[in-house]
Amino acid sequence: LADDVLRQGVQGISDIITIPGLVNVDFADVKAVMKDSGTAMLGVGVSSGKNRAEEAAEQATLAPLIGSSIQSATGIVYNITGGKDITLQEVNRVSQ
Repeated sequence: LADDVLRQGVQGISDIITIPGLVNVDFADVKAVMKDSGTAMLGVGVSSGKNRAEEAAEQATLAPLIGSSIQSATGIVYNITGGKDITLQEVNRVSQ
């Protein structure tokens, strides 16, 4: 479980930097958020169906490797990946 979550986290950060999206992020952006920010926490969520965005976001914030409350974070890097049917409303809801 931990190996798969770590792999997904590394893949997610790599995807953020290398794959164009609605909001393009480069390595400097990721580095700026993570620099001098203390302990890194990692969460991954995957879902499908009616409430997929909310369910995936909840899974990511409650993931075992988060360890402590996400509210204590001083910065967050997150990636939302979806199919062609993902809506901006879904992205906005889980980004708040």
